[in-house]
Amino acid sequence: MPKSLTVDNLLTLFPCRQLNRGGDQMRQIAGGYACDLLSWVISRAGETDVWLTILNSMNVVAVASLADCACVMLTEGVAMDQAVLDKADEQNVAILSTDLTTWEASAALAELLQLNR
Repeated sequence: MPKSLTVDNLLTLFPCRQLNRGGDQMRQIAGGYACDLLSWVISRAGETDVWLTILNSMNVVAVASLADCACVMLTEGVAMDQAVLDKADEQNVAILSTDLTTWEASAALAELLQLNR
């Protein structure tokens, strides 16, 4: 188990996959933020957070950039249009996806972060 968790480690240790090519794979992850209200994400998510959401619009990329999240994780197997993924690449935002529910993904991420301390 790595001493610090990165987006790259998350892709190896968590049941998820990356949907685009963008994002910094070496971004540190220290927490998560589960929310679908964009204004709350902007003001509350941090630079070391995985943002867990079912939202999949272009606004997700804009908010992830503003909040400077480590990455976005779409839950419940939610897909994202290619145009949105292309914009995420341009903005250097990593978009991940998992089949877990938001609650399951939050719990699993919390457990992974605890094991990683």
